[in-house]
Amino acid sequence: MAAKSRSKTISLLALFIGILCLYFPVKTTAAVAKSDAAADLLYLTLVWPGTFCYSGQCCMPTTAEAYPPANDFLIEEMKTMDQTGKIIQDCNETCRFSINVGPMPSLIPDLYSTWCNLTCPCNNGLPNWKNTWCTYGQCSQLNQTDFFIAVFNMTTKANLLNVFQDNNIVPSSSASYKLKEINTALANNNLSAHVECATKTDGASLLSKISFCISADGLSFINCPFDIKQTCNSELWFYPFNINQLDTECDYDFVGSGGLIKMPTLKHLAM
Repeated sequence: MAAKSRSKTISLLALFIGILCLYFPVKTTAAVAKSDAAADLLYLTLVWPGTFCYSGQCCMPTTAEAYPPANDFLIEEMKTMDQTGKIIQDCNETCRFSINVGPMPSLIPDLYSTWCNLTCPCNNGLPNWKNTWCTYGQCSQLNQTDFFIAVFNMTTKANLLNVFQDNNIVPSSSASYKLKEINTALANNNLSAHVECATKTDGASLLSKISFCISADGLSFINCPFDIKQTCNSELWFYPFNINQLDTECDYDFVGSGGLIKMPTLKHLAM
């Protein structure tokens, strides 16, 4: 009887884990090349918040009162890679990231609105920027400021929502789209991209991320010299996103007594 009970418990646990994996797919990581290998290109990944918030809890950034998240594809990261798709990372043993150097402070509005972190608990996004620069940016041929400017410039050039709207592809909870339509819209705008999807428990695909290969100097899109594993069905959903979907029950680190968000201090910026 005890053995049968344990067997039933294990089966239920396996089912539960399976459901979690379907709602929150395991992120597969490309092979990592040695840190002294040459970075041949940059790999920019943009994430659709409508899918992120549908798949799990999402929270309002602590800086949202002054810089609300954009109702658009948001920046996830920009990696350094070689021609085979291997990730080049951790090129320096030490890293100092500061947003208080050169023209970096002028990027704060863009950082808070388009490179925000919607995970919970509520946060200001700073660790994401630091991690991207220290892990990948230092392996590029760009300095810190040029690296971040390249991220924003190429995100703007991609202009994904407008590209899709021009091809009658708009966020919807009642209409699905063909993966072929998505890829055609991107190709028609000279965007060589990798489309990734999350998977619901019923097997349906949700448009999750779109990634682009960018020249090593950060100035232009290039054709990706490698492929990635297909994670989308032939038909997928492009769910809407609204800022009201974000949980506002947060501990705002930068909210003053008057309710206005203060600019980060040097303690927060020089991480």
